[in-house]
Amino acid sequence: VFERQLRLAVAMQKPLVIHCRDADDDLLEIMKKCVPRDYKIHRHCFTNSYSVIEPFLTEFPNLYVGFTALVTYTRAKEARNAVRQIPLDRIVLETDAPYFLPRQMVFCTIDLIFYTLTVLFYFVSWFQQVGKDVCRFSHPGMGIHTLHELSWLKGEDEATVLNTIRNNTYLLYGI
Repeated sequence: VFERQLRLAVAMQKPLVIHCRDADDDLLEIMKKCVPRDYKIHRHCFTNSYSVIEPFLTEFPNLYVGFTALVTYTRAKEARNAVRQIPLDRIVLETDAPYFLPRQMVFCTIDLIFYTLTVLFYFVSWFQQVGKDVCRFSHPGMGIHTLHELSWLKGEDEATVLNTIRNNTYLLYGI
């Protein structure tokens, strides 16, 4: 069934949106058989390590990797490390609404007078999940949190990341 769906999308010249969990080796084998190498592919809601996505990036030069607000969670180490290693021009931003409420970093700001406290709290930050009483579901307006985290993980300013991701989305979907 999956092979038929891939062939149909290719025949209709529609970009592929692939969501895969724990079947990456099989997926790559099937895609190599059914999908032209230069085809436009969106690897939706990627949550795994760079070693999992790297063969796809190598095999399919027009494959883009979608990241959600999951990367705002420090415990999502594999996905966060993947963001750091995947070239920015191969990343797209997603919300995967209504899932993955972002985690917001709330920093303690201390006046220069309290320099000693600043030193003590230098490596401390508090993380606060968007509360279910504030919003029960993720929505596209929350993409700014993912953008912020992607920018931080890539070491790039938000304007650069936004412009690149916007261009990636245009190249992938023509919108």
